Amino acid sequence: MKSWTPPTNEMVERALASVKKETDRQYFFSRLKNPLWVGPLRERGYFDNPPGLKKLPDGYVQYPHWPELSYLVGITEEVPDQVGEIVSSLPKTDNPRVYDDILEIALKLEGQQSAGLLPKLVEYIELDNPFLAHRYPELLKHWTEQGNIAESLEIAKLLVPFREDPRTRDKQQLRKKKRMSSGTLLEPAPRFHQWEYQQILEEGVRPLADNEPYQVALILIDAVASMIRLGMHQEDFEKGSDQDYSEIWCRRLDKPDRDYQDVKETLVQTLTYACEQVYDKAPESIDALDQALRNHRWKVFSRLRQHLYASHPNDQTLPWIREQVLGHDDYSKWEHHFEFQLMIRKASEHFGPRLLSEEERRGIFDAVLGGPSKEDFREWMGERYSEEAFQKRQRYFHRMQLRPFAALLGGDVRRYFDELESEASSEAITDDSYSPYGGVTGGTVSYRSPKSTEDLESFTDDELLTYLNDWNEEHRDKDNWLVEINISALAGVFQSLFKEKIVPDDERLAFWLANRDRIARPVYVAAMLKATLELVKEKNFDKLDQWLEFCAWVLSHPDTAREEGQPEPRDESRDHPDWGSSRRAVVDFIDACVNKDTDAPITARDGLAALLRQACGQSDWRLDHDRPVLLNRDDPITEAINNTRSRALESLVNFGFWIRRQLPEDQLPEVTDILAERLAENAEIPLTRPEQALLGMHFGNLCVLNRDWAAQQREIFFPQANEAVWRDAFGSYVCFNRPVKLTFEILRSEFEYALENLNILAIEKGDGKELIDRLGQHLFTYYLWEVYPLTGDESLLESFYEKTKDDRKRWGQLFDHVGRSLRNSGRQLEKSLTDRIIAFFDWRFEAAEPLELQEFTFWLEAQCLGSDWRLQSYSKILDLGRGKGVGLSFEVRALNKLLPNHLALVVECFAKITDAMDQGTQIYISADEAKPILKAGLTAEDPRDRDNAERARENLLRLGRFDYLDVE
Repeated sequence: MKSWTPPTNEMVERALASVKKETDRQYFFSRLKNPLWVGPLRERGYFDNPPGLKKLPDGYVQYPHWPELSYLVGITEEVPDQVGEIVSSLPKTDNPRVYDDILEIALKLEGQQSAGLLPKLVEYIELDNPFLAHRYPELLKHWTEQGNIAESLEIAKLLVPFREDPRTRDKQQLRKKKRMSSGTLLEPAPRFHQWEYQQILEEGVRPLADNEPYQVALILIDAVASMIRLGMHQEDFEKGSDQDYSEIWCRRLDKPDRDYQDVKETLVQTLTYACEQVYDKAPESIDALDQALRNHRWKVFSRLRQHLYASHPNDQTLPWIREQVLGHDDYSKWEHHFEFQLMIRKASEHFGPRLLSEEERRGIFDAVLGGPSKEDFREWMGERYSEEAFQKRQRYFHRMQLRPFAALLGGDVRRYFDELESEASSEAITDDSYSPYGGVTGGTVSYRSPKSTEDLESFTDDELLTYLNDWNEEHRDKDNWLVEINISALAGVFQSLFKEKIVPDDERLAFWLANRDRIARPVYVAAMLKATLELVKEKNFDKLDQWLEFCAWVLSHPDTAREEGQPEPRDESRDHPDWGSSRRAVVDFIDACVNKDTDAPITARDGLAALLRQACGQSDWRLDHDRPVLLNRDDPITEAINNTRSRALESLVNFGFWIRRQLPEDQLPEVTDILAERLAENAEIPLTRPEQALLGMHFGNLCVLNRDWAAQQREIFFPQANEAVWRDAFGSYVCFNRPVKLTFEILRSEFEYALENLNILAIEKGDGKELIDRLGQHLFTYYLWEVYPLTGDESLLESFYEKTKDDRKRWGQLFDHVGRSLRNSGRQLEKSLTDRIIAFFDWRFEAAEPLELQEFTFWLEAQCLGSDWRLQSYSKILDLGRGKGVGLSFEVRALNKLLPNHLALVVECFAKITDAMDQGTQIYISADEAKPILKAGLTAEDPRDRDNAERARENLLRLGRFDYLDVE
């Protein structure tokens, strides 16, 4: 190490005393290179408080530079142990610029010293506003090269997943109104910009895959599956289809086929690379990899398996290839897609007759030669149809379908294929001829029914039922590959027909209800239920008893289990039907009946109660097997509202309020009895985590419905012996409910337990403090309502402050929340409330915590508090010094509004603001708001007001704000 002069205490004190201003600090630490200063600086707390981001009034955000950390960056290689220890102990911040310097330090450190910064870099990735991501590829490469594989994998797990479309809820609402609108398309995206994300995958993840291909492949498989799932609306996901349209947005799995690359395509191609490395470098993991790819239903994973088999035809992959070839049932319907035909061709050439027996080949070739469908071709061509055109289409289809099997052809089929080849010698077919979407690379996929409403009307009911059961020719419009003609769209047309034509006709309706067991595809049952739901919303209750009986029949079909190695159940399938969407439609129907805007007649009570007993007490495959609807998210409430049985529990609560609206004194035995069955210690189906969270969220509602019963069940709703479940239940209650005094009387012990166990509430991704902040807001409200005193042993509010004293940002959050609430409270509050608010302020002012008092911004605008009191309190806060500039523009604007009646106090406060600016806090204030205050002060009669105004102007001019020269 270079020879450095150790600093004396006197030298350190003298130097630090001269760098009070921000600009001086920037200059000093940019010039400081001596690593021996790190100890004295650390002793004096210079590395204890990284700056947070600053939100400016105009909506922009500032990311303050931390000069002290820049100094550490510069001396990292001189004193790596000390720098690594300091950085590891830094508190969390929301400022990505701080973490960017930490990342640079990690790149300068070696081995475990560098990998030891993993927790800090995880904090960086989990920020809502990552600053820069361009150095993550370097980090992954750095750690991979030096053998920190476990840490590299942990970082990769966080870097590669896509995030939910931020407008998901808006698009879901729009979809309910305009199902086919292009504005409903969900667009999940990585957390980084496209170029940065691609660099992470190509420059960081790929080298990691060279070293640990199987583990990287598993990470990427989950990321791809989650990305596809996040791009689907729930009802589409529940159809069970494998369609992901990957052949549009990722035409080639292993390499780009055009200049512009989509991030989804890059992710899949990186996954393909990792899988190829497994085959080349980790053959012992091939079986496990193949199973991992099979665990997801999406077509892209089937394509990927076929790609891998095509590249590696051997005895291990032979059974998998045979499974693909023999399990394919579209030989007569649709031309092979790229990976499938490539796998067949490579396998046929490699294995020869070993691939398929003579009988198996004959079955496939007969299927090929039996296609394509003349009826479909006639429908597509319309008036342009001719036998000659069909013959030409048929021969081209046969040639395309037989080509991959060329090495296995013999006899008449071989002669026929050779004839086809000789006819079309000028039009050579290559592997690229099997790309089904030509130049189409993007757009919104839309659906179309094979028959219009008018077409379906022409059928008799029996003919219509047969058609719905038998039609399975799903395909894409040859003129527009983004239009899919499918069962889902046919069900939509049938739904309209059922509502408008069948329901009003008693004879036709009787046919469908009597023949419901003949409906082979549950998607059409769901369509019937959706039609009845629309009728109920229109307050058409004429056939309500029939609908209730029909719903009970639907619920008699259990939720379909998913079995490994078996096809995914689908509501559109007749061979593997999934009743999930139909069962969900029943719960939607119940909700419509008990909705306050609908209010079905009370005579439906017994029928609805019976449905709820069924829906709340039956198996639910996803809930019972802990299979989340949304991957990579730990949100039990989201899971609860997206599963049928848990949704039914919420409907049960709504059912209770429906009865109360019509029978105010009713004791609601159905609600408590159904819940008691699920809450019982020996319950046949124990409550799952999402259900427990949902019931915690609705505990206040249950108290309204039956207070005594809810109080008796409290310990079951909030089981303190199970920390995870308690946190879900109590956290959901705190997050989704406003304070209620009567409910607090029941839950006080839970609030006390929460205060003693804040660490449990803080266990969540991201900032981890939302629940704690919500807890503080509840506790302040109960203090305000005189449930307990401000301080003392009985005060839960004082306990909250004591328990959060090591995280005083929570104090600031609560102080800001109170200010916002007061600003929105109007001009008048009861005197008892304002007295308690002022007592709270005095107590917090005495604590003198800058992080808290700097959040006075919205207090200053609270008209329910006297303007004189607000200004005097603000002035006292300014006397303590100011730690930030955020919010000052709002505060100056508030001062401007108070100027006419409080000139002296307003000018005094403004002068103190500029004093703080003079101390090095560079902040922005609006000249349009500030100049009237200065002008009023400079022309005031009282000399003290003029002195304050003059001082403020001088402060501003010293900062270079020469736009205040013209203020006289």
